[in-house]
Amino acid sequence: MKRILFLSLFLAVSLSSAFSQNTLGSIRQRYAQMKEYIASHQGDDQYDGADWGNWYYLKVRQWLPATAGHVEDVFMYYGEGEADEGEVYAPHYLKFLTTSFNYAARKYYQEYLYDADGSIAFIYAYDPMTSLDGDDAEEEYELRFYFDKGKLLRAIIKRKAAGDESFREVFAGKALPQAYSEELEMLQASARKYHQLFTDIDGKVY
Repeated sequence: MKRILFLSLFLAVSLSSAFSQNTLGSIRQRYAQMKEYIASHQGDDQYDGADWGNWYYLKVRQWLPATAGHVEDVFMYYGEGEADEGEVYAPHYLKFLTTSFNYAARKYYQEYLYDADGSIAFIYAYDPMTSLDGDDAEEEYELRFYFDKGKLLRAIIKRKAAGDESFREVFAGKALPQAYSEELEMLQASARKYHQLFTDIDGKVY
């Protein structure tokens, strides 16, 4: 009887996980929780678990032809799964990643929120770039993409042109215009590469 009850509970949890879906609300809640975690876990006391954060930090510093000095800072915040019997440490999975970098004088910033299975749930990108709408004007963009199991739930694009005091929303919806599709594909590719970077680092550190 206990065995049957255990199997039923296991199947219920497994099915719930398999069919659980991301929503805009659940993604925003997880994002806010990660921001709160980062803000409250910056301490250096190695014996204070309430203050000590779990992350990997990678700094890249190199000289690039044509754009000169390039610096990139990558923070990878991870969670812990269930340890197998006999194992001391639980396996890690990537929860959230931030990266800030420059090309010449342009400074970029990106955030990636991941599901426990490694799927991307949310991407934020700040890009000071040439207009995505086809002209050559220098503009700033804020791009937000929400996903459920790899499918785009919603995109929000904001733009600040020269002379503007703040960002203005230029698109919000699911049917992304072609002008922004290439940027989305690049960010999705970056999300996969950063996840692989985490996996490589996590597999090699003590």
